Amino acid sequence: MIIIVLLCLLSVITFLLFGTDKQRALKHKWRIPERTLLFFSVFGGIGGLLGMFVFHHKTRKLRFKILVPIFAFVDAAVLAFFLYASVYYAADASAADAMQSDYVVTVEKTDTGWLFDGPADEKALIFYPGAKVDETAYAPLLHRLAEEEMDVYLVKMPLHFAFLGINKAGEIMDHSDYDRYYVGGHSLGGAMAAEYAAEHESDLAGIILFAAYPTKKTNLDTLLIYGSEDGVLNMQCVEGASDLVSGRFQEIMIDGGNHALFGNYGEQKGDGQAQISGEEQQEQVVRAVREFV
Repeated sequence: MIIIVLLCLLSVITFLLFGTDKQRALKHKWRIPERTLLFFSVFGGIGGLLGMFVFHHKTRKLRFKILVPIFAFVDAAVLAFFLYASVYYAADASAADAMQSDYVVTVEKTDTGWLFDGPADEKALIFYPGAKVDETAYAPLLHRLAEEEMDVYLVKMPLHFAFLGINKAGEIMDHSDYDRYYVGGHSLGGAMAAEYAAEHESDLAGIILFAAYPTKKTNLDTLLIYGSEDGVLNMQCVEGASDLVSGRFQEIMIDGGNHALFGNYGEQKGDGQAQISGEEQQEQVVRAVREFV
């Protein structure tokens, strides 16, 4: 990712600047201004901190002793986050096939992701993908939903984290025209969709959660679907979900299903072993959504 490369490059440059300035000081030559060293340390703090200790440079300057370690800590945290986000679950070949249009559903790119445009004209689901999952992994399920039930917007989230794009549903509704909108998603994506819904109830007809649970009180009708073998979902939060919903609440457990089979991205760490196929789990999901809407 470009941000990882830039942070590493700036750290190297900052390290070299500290070394160069130290050599110039020893030879009584023209020095690099301190404000320049501090400026580069803002985004190259790791290199600046290493430069201070490797070259024994600016270690007696109070503002360097305070500011450069702070910059280094922040830069290290940012770098760690982006490295963490850069590793995610990739979609499999069947998901790539489902991203193609056919005679029933047209798949088209949008500003926020993709639209699965099927025969429905009145209803639309805005779907938030799970954390660290390639959003196209959900194409088989969403393509199937669009064949009969509703059009589906698949949202592409920044860095594959829905909390970085929680208001994407609002952008979609501002630029589309359906009688009824539902928001939902898988895992963290579902939780973020529910949080958005709780703040925008007047715009929505309901919430559809796939291995997720509501995070705030809501008056919206809510459907919660999960697998009996799910090893990732917090079941204590599922048990308390109905207390947060004042509207119609429906909870469906898919016997033999697990967390990962809502999408097509392979096994997920910490998940239980499914006793049914992904196709069977997703078919049961489609039936549940059909009955709910």
